[in-house]
Amino acid sequence: MRSGHAAAALALFLAACGSGSSQSADHGGDAAHGAQEAHGAGLGPAGAHAAPHAPAGHAPAPHAATAGGGDHWTYLNQAAWSTLASTCNAGHEQSPINLSSAAPQSDLADLAPHYTAVGGRFVNNGHTLQFTPEQNNSTLLIGNHAFSFAQLHFHAPAEHTIDGRAYPAEVHFVHRNGEGRLAVLGVFFTAGEENPALAALLASLPTEQGDEHATQLGTLDFASLIPTDHAYFAYAGSLTTPPCSEGVRWNVLSTPITASAEQIAALREALGATSRHVQPVYERTVLLGS
Repeated sequence: MRSGHAAAALALFLAACGSGSSQSADHGGDAAHGAQEAHGAGLGPAGAHAAPHAPAGHAPAPHAATAGGGDHWTYLNQAAWSTLASTCNAGHEQSPINLSSAAPQSDLADLAPHYTAVGGRFVNNGHTLQFTPEQNNSTLLIGNHAFSFAQLHFHAPAEHTIDGRAYPAEVHFVHRNGEGRLAVLGVFFTAGEENPALAALLASLPTEQGDEHATQLGTLDFASLIPTDHAYFAYAGSLTTPPCSEGVRWNVLSTPITASAEQIAALREALGATSRHVQPVYERTVLLGS
């Protein structure tokens, strides 16, 4: 790690890094490392990202990203993403990454999620399960910088890894500030007690793909989707789906939340393999705030 990288990265995050309105809030649609149990049986090999199965009840989604062209893509052929957006292959700030190189930083800005219970639409868009709120009253504060909540969605197994191993699932809270910059809050799932918020989502699971099959949730309480410990990994990254736009501020909580083994199995069965392969870190510095 080169001298000065941590200071530069800290300045970057305090300035609420981002590339502006070119990013899409539909990430996943359009567009010590925590507690000791984080390294237990809940983590599997990063190679599990290539698990070649489709969501239950569906044929493989017709998003064939092939060298022959077309604007569709699939997790089963990630090498072809570069034919849709060159940044997916040529970018040097791509996500997800392995977080194990994190440098502790005591004065990293505090994270303060302020999520209110809200109703919204839950859809299987062919790439992920995504909840979009009806009202935008929830915010994520990073130091003095406010980002409005746009949507949340899931990946299985988790996209980010620790020591080369992945949790069984990861939820991404996508936020946008007034300048159009994106900040994503990532939270890992590990097996344990049943998760009330995940139970509500699984009870309203869309049975078919597409907006016309979206279900309506009366109220979703986010409390059980966010751990009380807000220590987090911070780095400059990208969307983890095409067009892989960079300038996304990533904040991945080091402490996982629990869900029952049955809930995790149901989520992974519904999602299929929905994780991008881990990307090179290159010259970036990953920070770990306490």
